Amino acid sequence: MVSPKMLYSLLATFSLSLAIFFKKIGLLMGVPTFRLFLQFMIIAAFTLNVNLFIFKRKYIIDIKKIKPSEWKMIFLAGSFLFAAHLVSTFGLGFTTSINYSFINRSTLIFSTILSFLFLGEKMDRDMTVLIIAFFVGVYLVSTAGQLIIPRFGDLLILVGSLFFASFSITQKLINKKVSPELISWGVLSSSAGYSILASLLLKINILSLDGFLFILLAGFFEAIVIVFMNKTIQITSVTYYYMMTMLTPIINGFLGIIFLNESFQAVQIIGGIILIISVILAQRLKF
Repeated sequence: MVSPKMLYSLLATFSLSLAIFFKKIGLLMGVPTFRLFLQFMIIAAFTLNVNLFIFKRKYIIDIKKIKPSEWKMIFLAGSFLFAAHLVSTFGLGFTTSINYSFINRSTLIFSTILSFLFLGEKMDRDMTVLIIAFFVGVYLVSTAGQLIIPRFGDLLILVGSLFFASFSITQKLINKKVSPELISWGVLSSSAGYSILASLLLKINILSLDGFLFILLAGFFEAIVIVFMNKTIQITSVTYYYMMTMLTPIINGFLGIIFLNESFQAVQIIGGIILIISVILAQRLKF
């Protein structure tokens, strides 16, 4: 029987893979990277607003119960999410996609450290060894064993990963008091507000329909990611969640092979096997 934490994290991971996949198609169609980012953030927020006010109306009454301190944490998490995507987007323009795919997974390291410092979560030898195994697997899947040459954009991506980890930790601090549905709605709505403001300041046409179908799908699945992330970290640790998301490169690899005619080399298969074994071993750890 699949445990709730495993089910929620797998749903989040699969949705994350689809969000990345559809964003990639949008980029291949020539959609400007920064406009794509702003649009899919706004669509993600719109998706959760529709979900809350039409399908999850029972939670609306709880909005009044959210304390000012909790609203501050929600807005802070939204700021971290926006900053993470913003910095990572700019970083991608100054490095290679291979470097981006690998370095972006460093969120697992940052989340483990921040969880230890701010949430009192454990960080022992078994967890350290498992994290190393995850990174070996991700390195092989993401780079096919190629040497990573450091670039300026890599630093920005590392900062973005730190913001992603901070975004998760901030949500974890309040998800015992506020429902995952409301946290997700508040976080994405605030991020969408920042996106609209950025589009006005930078004069980016977020109403453009170029590649809109794929941006719409990316935003829809991004919304699902945030909801199931909050459902996951409500019942388990942030570190466990990010361990499970390390399966993302495998899922995106299969999607690339099936729909984008990409190839998967033998060394990447080895990396995938390491990741799957690591995920299985992660279920044995006590979080």
